[in-house]
Amino acid sequence: MSTTKVSDASILFASTLIVNAGNYLINLILGRILGPERFAEASVIATGVLMLSFLAVGIQLTSAKFAAEYHVDNDTSSIGIFNTWISKKVLQIGLILGIAIILCSTFLQSFLQFNSWIPFVIIGLGIPLYFNLSVKRGIAQGTDRFRTLAGTYLAEMLLRFVGTFLALIMALWYADWLTTEAVSVGFLLSFLAALTIRKQEQNENVIFEDVERVKSFVWIILIYEFSQILINNSDVILTKHFFNAVDAGLYGAIALIGRVVFFGTWTIVTLLFPKVIQREKQGLPHFSLFWLSFGLTAGFGCAVVAACLIMPEFIITVLFGKAFLSVAPLLWKYAVATTLFAGANVFAYYYMSLSKYIPVVLSVIAGILQVVIIFFYHDSLEQVIHVQIAIMLVLLLTMIIYQLSTLWSNNLIKS
Repeated sequence: MSTTKVSDASILFASTLIVNAGNYLINLILGRILGPERFAEASVIATGVLMLSFLAVGIQLTSAKFAAEYHVDNDTSSIGIFNTWISKKVLQIGLILGIAIILCSTFLQSFLQFNSWIPFVIIGLGIPLYFNLSVKRGIAQGTDRFRTLAGTYLAEMLLRFVGTFLALIMALWYADWLTTEAVSVGFLLSFLAALTIRKQEQNENVIFEDVERVKSFVWIILIYEFSQILINNSDVILTKHFFNAVDAGLYGAIALIGRVVFFGTWTIVTLLFPKVIQREKQGLPHFSLFWLSFGLTAGFGCAVVAACLIMPEFIITVLFGKAFLSVAPLLWKYAVATTLFAGANVFAYYYMSLSKYIPVVLSVIAGILQVVIIFFYHDSLEQVIHVQIAIMLVLLLTMIIYQLSTLWSNNLIKS
């Protein structure tokens, strides 16, 4: 890899840390301004967008995979043809999903115990823009334009920050019952980050011939992203459904803090995925990339767990305020669950980049189990977290067993 590419990758890594910090700051400020009860709705809206983001990541990784393959061969024409095809398909999907969410807005209001259906309509309107942004990011990622990719993340965060607090100030000034709508408007404006990427090369006159291979990969990646939606978000959604607004808001706060492990290591997976694909196609070794990624993820996760165990009350007070202190003892446990999941995530993405999909199946099973077990066992917030720790531990262990069996089989073949 050239010095320029290493530098660009470093810029992407740094910008992602800044963006994650910015997004966390937004949520922390919201928690302090709104308090546990009203923060519950804001937290669920953020979780809903996070669920959409996993679908968006599926689109981005698909775009990145095929762009990376064409980029290795310096086939700019195929990149343009692919870009045209996937942009049209994603626009259609975005419109269908956006309309579906708008039509289901009153049901979502009732199920999640919201005061209004309007926030769901606002988010539904932004989905086509968000998915378009994901295609552009994927093409940039697959063609090693990490500076461009970094710029979109920064633009998205800044637009959300400015949009959220301008709308929130207006809501608090004129009608404080519109605070959740203000949060939704902030997300809608953040999707305009798609406009920061210059129009990329397209080719309208040539038919894309790799459709079946793309469709096969899309199904795999979307199934895996579905498992991530279940694992990463079902707990917040279900606590909002089963618990009162105050408890749901308290849980949303510790979930936000605990998830710092997952999002703090997300850039590692973002960089790992296209690089493994490129090295595999070039016949170069890539197992060291897995160990580097897993080591960084595990190290970061353990540091967060230790901090949450040693000084939970300090962290809660500094980040959210004394109104959230009652859940401080649960913070380190949630961080453990997230760390286990982040570690399993490295296994899954590494093997997906090699077109090996058993880890995808394992993740889907874990996600479904989490929803089912929490649905029946939710006597307390602590019990909800214990369920997640148990399932994530089993998931990580099965990933390790799968890797050991794969290595053993490969050694037998080579011998």
